[in-house]
Amino acid sequence: MSIDLDKMKLPELIQLQKELTAKIKEMQKTERISLRRKMEELAEESGFTFEEVISGAKPSKKSKVKPKYINPNNSEQTWTGRGRKPKWVEAALADGKKIEDLLI
Repeated sequence: MSIDLDKMKLPELIQLQKELTAKIKEMQKTERISLRRKMEELAEESGFTFEEVISGAKPSKKSKVKPKYINPNNSEQTWTGRGRKPKWVEAALADGKKIEDLLI
């Protein structure tokens, strides 16, 4: 398809420019979606998520920190020793126990 731009009047050229801009944006969106799908499939085939590949992050199999302390009154309550002390730890320490007494 060939368009002779020299034979077009200014309003026709302006309209053509608007239509071209809209068509280009539409095609870019379609191509971007298609490319992302292909990249997601490729990442999945390699055992990664698309986000992991883009961010350069390691796989999301984060290892949990094992609990280091246990509540002697309730074995379901544990603490890794990281972050703020749970209330049960504070209470045990206030009762005169040492932190070593709570070790698992």
